[in-house]
Amino acid sequence: MLRDRTEALLSTHDIILDPSLDEQQLIDEEVIANLIDFSGVGGDDVVLEVGPGVGNITEGLLRHAKAVICIEKNPKYISVLRERFKHYPNFDVVLGDALHEKLPRSDRLVSNLPYMICEAFLQRMLRMEMKSAAFLVPSGFAKILEARAGEPEYSKLSLQAQLFYESEIHMEVPSSAYLPEPRTETCIISLVPKESSTGGDEALKQFFRQGDKLAKNALRDAMIRAGICDTKRQAVSFIAESGVPVETLGRRVTRLSLKEIGSLGNWLGTLAD
Repeated sequence: MLRDRTEALLSTHDIILDPSLDEQQLIDEEVIANLIDFSGVGGDDVVLEVGPGVGNITEGLLRHAKAVICIEKNPKYISVLRERFKHYPNFDVVLGDALHEKLPRSDRLVSNLPYMICEAFLQRMLRMEMKSAAFLVPSGFAKILEARAGEPEYSKLSLQAQLFYESEIHMEVPSSAYLPEPRTETCIISLVPKESSTGGDEALKQFFRQGDKLAKNALRDAMIRAGICDTKRQAVSFIAESGVPVETLGRRVTRLSLKEIGSLGNWLGTLAD
């Protein structure tokens, strides 16, 4: 059983799991198989896995993918992974923080995503090119991604997720699928990038991808990248005539409220039309 193998690995390497650091290991082979199936991983794909832990998902991915690259923040797992997969030429692991490390190019993302970084990692994904992603995440987080305008869970994160991806919640995962069992309910969700249906949507995507910039600068560059205007001077002129409040333009993209983002999106849509 995978539970027994996992416990043996932990014991051999003197590892004690810390649930407060999201160190739950997936030990249900059927759930792992479903996660990989929902990801769409094929023999030509390079897969990035965030937070592999002892590598139970990694093992399944290596049977299906061209290559698997793991990024693991906790050094105590590195020796486990390197020993476990030393005979796999298509395996590599990087010691680093997935929120800050330069991420390798990959076709798909598949992870039991550490709960505490779910939102931050999704923000990082907005700048990444990929075919698809499949994650184990808290059910509450998945519901936020799928919430519609007017529903209590709807947020800026919902708007972003639906602008960039087609998402689907595939199945709830029982707590018994983990070692140790989490207190949070979890599920498998897949995300597939979608094409912008309008010029306004494309401009808003380009705007979100510049989360570290002031809104006025991000808007200028977003309009050029989306083809709404050709020059910075033209973009600056449009912004000056937009009626967007100075306070909004002076804040960083990540600091804008859902209401402010909605207003900007409406304006960009009108401009693109």
